[in-house]
Amino acid sequence: MGVISDNTRSRFGRRRPYLFFGGLALIVSIALLWYPLNTGTEAVRILFMTVTYLLYSTVSTVISVPYSSMSTEITGDFSLCNRVNMLRLVFSLTATAVCTLLPTVFFDRLISGQLSLWAFYSIIVFGFGSFFAIPVIFTGLFAKERAPYDSYKSKFNLSTFVLPLKVRAFRKLLILYLAQSITLDIISAVIIYYGLYVVPGMNSTIFLGTFLGMQILLFPLLNSLINRVSKTRIYRFGLPLSIACAAVIAFFPTGSTPAWIYVFSALTALGFAGAQTMTWIMFPDVVDIGTLSLGKRITGSFSGVMTFIRKSSSAVAIFTVGNVLGVTGFITPTDMEPTPIQPDATILALRLIILMSFVLLMGSAWLVAGRFNLSPELSRRVKYFLEVHNDGAKKSLSKNERMEVESILKEFG
Repeated sequence: MGVISDNTRSRFGRRRPYLFFGGLALIVSIALLWYPLNTGTEAVRILFMTVTYLLYSTVSTVISVPYSSMSTEITGDFSLCNRVNMLRLVFSLTATAVCTLLPTVFFDRLISGQLSLWAFYSIIVFGFGSFFAIPVIFTGLFAKERAPYDSYKSKFNLSTFVLPLKVRAFRKLLILYLAQSITLDIISAVIIYYGLYVVPGMNSTIFLGTFLGMQILLFPLLNSLINRVSKTRIYRFGLPLSIACAAVIAFFPTGSTPAWIYVFSALTALGFAGAQTMTWIMFPDVVDIGTLSLGKRITGSFSGVMTFIRKSSSAVAIFTVGNVLGVTGFITPTDMEPTPIQPDATILALRLIILMSFVLLMGSAWLVAGRFNLSPELSRRVKYFLEVHNDGAKKSLSKNERMEVESILKEFG
């Protein structure tokens, strides 16, 4: 998808057509994915679920790769690009909070009989489906791409796919991105079990809502820093606090007042906010470095690699967590026993999963970020060198500037 959007040439730009048509297809794919199929054999229902989920994932990729690419291309100004991407993440995280909290409310009403199945289905498809699709469609209609691109077109093959990985800065960005995203995937996957079996009485929805709400509150502070402070420094600054509080949550005493869990959730989010926010704020800067290093702007390929590796690693992580719990003797809930007493090994595994996801993943990211100084001055200089390159005959670099480019590429390229 990255190569396809990089190679697209139309009067609507390279990315916008996929956002517009992908937004239309999104509602259809959600309608099929959530359709309450009650007929046929179990095998037929499993096949229907698999096909519709693959369709939804494909539509998601058609949207997300051009969308992420476009975040680097709607302005060439360093400060404005930071502000635009920060605002984009504010909306994204707010939507995440809404879509974490509201479905639980509707699902509880469905289970209690206050909401019919088809009413629930309509809310999911036309409510949440529209909530997701309409902004994407409007972006495809009205957003403008301003980053210049030449007539070069990529051919999709293995060497093209791995080309972004040749850029040292991009490899480091991938580590930072995967560490925070996989950590969140793991926590989101196990927190409901943690609330049921480790600390009974803890509400997982309130836990995640507190976590997300704290991060939204920190956006104004982060926005004031990104034009003046290294983004990698912002990324790593609060991680020691986040790791320490996650350790407290992991070994929170069973039977203690659950209210304290929400306090530590807020403190974990306080330390984690920079890490969760900065990776996509760094993405335009890293793409610029990649353009300077490779001599061509293939933003879609960079976005495509990030999306592919993120989805693959998330699938592996969740699959691994499920198998770890299975090995410990996890007892599957039933209608007769919805919250069975789990073995001690399962309880310990849930605690260790939370602890090690932060210690290993975010600890590694903290170390990598310490060796990746993506400063505002560096990003501004890279943009200047790209402008000189694009102007061609109008400008040329001095000897000192050429040496500066070589130094940047030696460390980051």
